[in-house]
Amino acid sequence: MKIEILFPEICNLFGDMGNMKYLKKCLPNAEFVSTAFGDKPLFADEQPNLIYLAPSNEKNQELIIKALLPYRDRLKELIDNGTPMLFTGNSGEILFKEIENYDGRKIPALNIFPFTAKREQYTRFNGLNHSTMADGTEILGFRSQFTYWFGDNYDCFFVKCIKGIGINKESDKEGIMVNNAIATAQLGPLLVNNPAFTKRLLKLMGAENTALAFEDDVKKAFEIRKAEFENPKTKFIL
Repeated sequence: MKIEILFPEICNLFGDMGNMKYLKKCLPNAEFVSTAFGDKPLFADEQPNLIYLAPSNEKNQELIIKALLPYRDRLKELIDNGTPMLFTGNSGEILFKEIENYDGRKIPALNIFPFTAKREQYTRFNGLNHSTMADGTEILGFRSQFTYWFGDNYDCFFVKCIKGIGINKESDKEGIMVNNAIATAQLGPLLVNNPAFTKRLLKLMGAENTALAFEDDVKKAFEIRKAEFENPKTKFIL
């Protein structure tokens, strides 16, 4: 089993590399391939069991688009073939049609998903999400972003919000899920904070019978956090 971590030296904001640290605990015998920025991705020649990309700053985001543009068709092929992928924070925006900067400049992205991200210059949105996937899997997450996403994700949302906003303030559907490729603005790290989702992802990766690392502890932590999210006094826009 191989898991590809794209550009960890520049895509490591908000502690989201914690997702891969936890996954390594769950899959101690798996091969984790860290593709450095500028290197040829593993997915160009192979089909990893998971491709992971964490958030980066806006400057690096634009460099990543340019670096992955030669592999755009291969990435789309893998998405169409059902390869599991997880893009957290702003990383999923590289798959969009374009990113619109706060000054009106439009940055062409990989144009795999028909969505646009629009950046604010000074206004950061911080908030919480309590939501469910289509199969009922609950997700608890945190958001910290300068962008909102625009497009129709009615038939391809990642989660529907119980509390919190979707891809923008007018939406209750957060993220994008096409086959097994997930782009979500939520942080967390998601895999540590959401054991049921992690089990679901492991099944997609072909590791259905894998026990979660620290399973009792992460399940207890989830229930404590869920109670906090369900508390009427909890603010979901911070």
